Amino acid sequence: MKRSRAPTVPTGGGAIELNGLTKSFGEVRAVDDVHAVALPGQVTALLGPNGAGKTTALRMLLGLVAPDSGIATIGGQRYDELPDPVRQVGAVLEASGYHPGRTALDHLRILATASRLPDDAPRRVLAETGLASDARRRVGGFSLGMRQRLGLASAMLGDPGVLVLDEPTNGLDPPGVRWLRGYVRGLADEGRTVLLSSHALSEVELIADHVLVMAQGRLLRSSSLAALRAEAGVGSMVLTPDRDRLAAALDAAGISHRRTDEGLAVDATPEQVGELAAQHRIVLHGLEGTADLEKAFFRLTQEPHPPVERPKSAEGALS
Repeated sequence: MKRSRAPTVPTGGGAIELNGLTKSFGEVRAVDDVHAVALPGQVTALLGPNGAGKTTALRMLLGLVAPDSGIATIGGQRYDELPDPVRQVGAVLEASGYHPGRTALDHLRILATASRLPDDAPRRVLAETGLASDARRRVGGFSLGMRQRLGLASAMLGDPGVLVLDEPTNGLDPPGVRWLRGYVRGLADEGRTVLLSSHALSEVELIADHVLVMAQGRLLRSSSLAALRAEAGVGSMVLTPDRDRLAAALDAAGISHRRTDEGLAVDATPEQVGELAAQHRIVLHGLEGTADLEKAFFRLTQEPHPPVERPKSAEGALS
């Protein structure tokens, strides 16, 4: 559903900043001196394998876990300093915390009343998140994907300018994932700050403007998605009626490849593949370049890297 209005988001006012954020649990350093910025008008994806420290970093941002050192701010203030956090920040950390006997509408009405939000807010967010027809269903009968949507509806009750989502695609079926991408992208296009975590680059590459890659508690990369795509290098997707002959030619040339449902994925440029096919008189029905972002993501999170350079402050990044 298309949103009818945008929030008032001052330029730079909704920026998220993590400055030297550090947290240990016993002997385990869960988050290690993380410096990062998420800007208004962008979807920033916090990426990393399970156990990378993503959720702990988000919980520190939202004031749920105290850092050992460093500070996390939203619009220049810690979460507990915000004058009206419900209207400034919406967050979904897990699809739980619902009374199974309550309906979705009752759940949202209770939250809205507690936060002194308008009476029409619950029905507005139910419509926006695709749950309008389920408003009077008991939450105990909701699927995980529906609970994810209800969590997002709860986060958007105050029409906040900042949205923080932890693994928001968990439990969603493919149509639900497509819906979520469009919804989140639309929020950022309205000028809001969106910070979401994921363990899979493929889940966010269609909507993310900026990526923060974490592993073992450390921030390994902070860059635009375009820069990461350029670094990944280019491969090729090939459609041919003579896949076996092309595979043999690639093997002879020492070019790695793998079969797909419809053809071959080749670790070479389209020009290289086209030239090789021409040499062997192999007919190609399709040939296009691809950036192997998953390979780049795997390399970042599995290989040792020096600490990432500290980013500019939000004020500097916006100037």
